Amino acid sequence: MPQNVLGLEIGQSTIKAVLLAKKGLTGGRILDVRVLDIDTCGGVEPALKTLADDKNFSGFPCSISVSPRDMLFRHVQLPFRDDNRIRKTLLFELEPLIPLPIEDVIADYLIMPRSGLLVGILNKKNVRDITELVENNLGNVVSVIDASPTALAVQITDNKKMAGSKIVLDIGRMSTSATFYEDDAIIHVRSLAFGGEQITRAMAADLSVDRDGAEKMKISGSYSETIMKTNEECRRFCAELKNTVEYMKINGVMQNEPGQILLTGGGALFAPLCKELGNHFSCPLEMLDLIKSKSLDVEKNIAGRIQPAIMNTAVAVALRISAGKKSFNFRQEEFAARRSRFNFKNQLRWASVLAGIIILLAAANQILDYSLKTRQLNGAKKEISRIFKSSFPDAQAMVDPVQQLETKIAEDKKTFGFGEGLSEATAIEILKDISRLIVPSLDIVLTGLNYENRVISIKGEAKTIDEVTSIKNELVKSKYFQDVTMGSTSLTKDGGKVDFSLRIEVK
Repeated sequence: MPQNVLGLEIGQSTIKAVLLAKKGLTGGRILDVRVLDIDTCGGVEPALKTLADDKNFSGFPCSISVSPRDMLFRHVQLPFRDDNRIRKTLLFELEPLIPLPIEDVIADYLIMPRSGLLVGILNKKNVRDITELVENNLGNVVSVIDASPTALAVQITDNKKMAGSKIVLDIGRMSTSATFYEDDAIIHVRSLAFGGEQITRAMAADLSVDRDGAEKMKISGSYSETIMKTNEECRRFCAELKNTVEYMKINGVMQNEPGQILLTGGGALFAPLCKELGNHFSCPLEMLDLIKSKSLDVEKNIAGRIQPAIMNTAVAVALRISAGKKSFNFRQEEFAARRSRFNFKNQLRWASVLAGIIILLAAANQILDYSLKTRQLNGAKKEISRIFKSSFPDAQAMVDPVQQLETKIAEDKKTFGFGEGLSEATAIEILKDISRLIVPSLDIVLTGLNYENRVISIKGEAKTIDEVTSIKNELVKSKYFQDVTMGSTSLTKDGGKVDFSLRIEVK
């Protein structure tokens, strides 16, 4: 583990840097800090170059965190918890859940307390770009690229068994990251479109001042209590956070009401927001000070310019390389860290110790893998047999299931006319036309729809026989139908509605 680490929190509007001298596994001393405004610098790359120009920060191994706004988070259920099997399966499970091709993303997961996985997804291009920018300007990126909220949350749990549910709110300039954890494990991360900038703009409207004037008043606390729009903005944020908690409880992700809310970020210093959080949640609020809780020393010349609420996440990122598997790490696969120096003697010593273990494990893995694949093959054969029998119960024996089912489907098409008679319109178009012609105000329930040999049969329930007649008259107007006739009608068992059937001939 490197003795000095540069922690970089790369957010939407700022880059925060903390240079930490490690002492043991958990201790350390903060040597320097820096906050750079991305817009003022002209972008992320110029901001990193500005930081590199300061020799206090250049040339050190770096640990990085990225904004949750650049990521996707999903809950995935898998019937196993073996890391090797999860990583082989994970991207295929994610494919229908994300709007990006799976070959363009990299994913990591956290095991949730009861069941399921919390999966973080990041675009490979983002990982590649940020790694190159940092390494070209500052120093080698060590073995961690994490999400900012989880890098912070994992330092709070710190391997201590913490019962109940808690929320960590990092209220930044443009957005807020909410990290939910329960029973010593992170269970969800959400980015909310609320931050200090929204508060400033609302105050400017309340107090009829410009944006810069409102910002100064917000920081100094020199504003009146009649800031109605500002309070309403804070209430909307608290209500959205409350709804998120309720949704997670309904879906079984969270079991308990939050027992504590930990606050960090510049927006957490705004007193009216803290008041609204207290009104919406019946649990204590606590301002987070990671420097104090980790008992980190601070160089005297920078002690006066460190604000814990601003720098907590960057400090957590600097500490992140010792956090193990309790948080995400996107520095893997093709982006795995390459060592800048190779100590041959040390590596050879470890290689000689591990070589025998690896050989034994490889042999055991081959045996287990063969056994597992055999069971999987037998299970697949049974499943194919079950599907074949349920789909083709009349077959005397299963010889070539694919060929037999294709032949059966071809025979059914000839018998029932599937796919015929709709040359001028697709089935979707005809269904849309039926939906359009049936007036929404009518109390109609369709219970059956069948198409065979150019005839559509519809069954349903209506409130009165007049409504059935109205439906018939409307469907006649369709350009796809040649004739619509009413079939049998009868009262339902409870006598409150009319069962009806319609016969539609397709042109």
